[in-house]
Amino acid sequence: MMLVKKINLLLIFVLTVSFVITGTVQAQSKTDRAGKITRWYTQNGMQVLYQKADTLPMIDFRLIFDAGAARDSSYKSAQDVILAGLAKLTNSLVFEGTRDLSADQIAEQFATLGIDYGNGSYRDMALINIRTLSYAKQRDGALKLLTKVLANASFPQEALERERARMLVDLDYIEQTPAKKASRVFYEMLYKNHPYGTPPGGNKESLKAIKRSDLTKYYQQYYVAENAVLAMVGDLDEQQARDYAELISQAIPAGKKAPHLPSVPQLSSGQEVRINHASTQTTVLMGQPEIKRGDKDYYALYVGNHILGGSGFSSRLMKEVRVKRGLTYSIGSYLIPMHAEGPYQFSFTTKKSSTQEAIDLVRANIKQFIARGPTAEELENARLNITGSFPLKQASNKDIVENLAVIGFYDLPLDYLDKYNAHIEAVTLEQIKSAFKRRVHPDKMVTIIVGPDVEKTKP
Repeated sequence: MMLVKKINLLLIFVLTVSFVITGTVQAQSKTDRAGKITRWYTQNGMQVLYQKADTLPMIDFRLIFDAGAARDSSYKSAQDVILAGLAKLTNSLVFEGTRDLSADQIAEQFATLGIDYGNGSYRDMALINIRTLSYAKQRDGALKLLTKVLANASFPQEALERERARMLVDLDYIEQTPAKKASRVFYEMLYKNHPYGTPPGGNKESLKAIKRSDLTKYYQQYYVAENAVLAMVGDLDEQQARDYAELISQAIPAGKKAPHLPSVPQLSSGQEVRINHASTQTTVLMGQPEIKRGDKDYYALYVGNHILGGSGFSSRLMKEVRVKRGLTYSIGSYLIPMHAEGPYQFSFTTKKSSTQEAIDLVRANIKQFIARGPTAEELENARLNITGSFPLKQASNKDIVENLAVIGFYDLPLDYLDKYNAHIEAVTLEQIKSAFKRRVHPDKMVTIIVGPDVEKTKP
């Protein structure tokens, strides 16, 4: 399957270059930039976001469903085991067969047309992607095959057993990899009984309990029009986009939108988990539930984090922990906004002998930042850095379709991208200080420590 996808990408590249060389594509007669974003709903309730970008003869389709691992918690086995991993298993088997096509036949038809396709599953969402040349043969063939798969995905038992076995192997790999092990425990501790605490990759008990009928029920419940966003970017006009959206939408039932996820309760006290692992260094993750998409404090927190730990070598934490004291090779902090409160996470590795020193130093720097905030020079540099790099996030059709999917899925305003830099430039020192004092609590964070000769505690 991986070989087929690589061939697909190569075919798209070769065909596109050949068209340009022979003059079939007159790029100079096309628009030089992407058009405006348009949003509408299909007849059976699927949200659509479209943007024209016709400098290349390509179209990107991205379907995004509210069908991530957070929805696993609503499915249980007869033994009352939460079927963690169900979302990922379901998504990974969408292209594995229909009533009249095998996985190999699907892959062969896509490859023959030079079409790239793929899928993905995360905590909040599940994705299905198609990239095709915009010429009638490739475009129509891609849409015909995509709609056939969506309408008739069959989840063959053989494919289920193969993917189940692969995911079980992945669990062993996680146990052997300090960073992945720390991340898994971090989310479990941070979210406990909240749906975000369900591991996307499942666990051994849940994976063994999942049946083919669970996959079909999950697909029928969540892969529906009301629960989907379709993003389209490329060489097509709005009427074509509307026609294609209806065609894709009609391949799945209307269904119902998934219910809102519950808010995440804030931690009342700090919690620390130490896990002994035979590694050369200690991995540390610290953090708290923090931010939803669309949060009023997002820009202040984002710019503040950029200064504190989110900007690589120019960040305070990198300078204080690595450059001045040599306690780590890499350190960073990340805001991860989601439907419910996503984490604010700090991560680094260090020597066994310097573990506690590094943890104490990171906490001290967070507290100092909360108390004093950034300097005017730091704020100005952060603004320039963020706004200067922002165009790179819209440099390709792939970037654009990802942005459109996020706007639709998280119900962000259509001018979100247009106004992004203005919002960044408007952030003040006072806003950063206020947001961090109100929202960030270093003494109430979860801290996960995985490394050699660590005194073990129970998660």
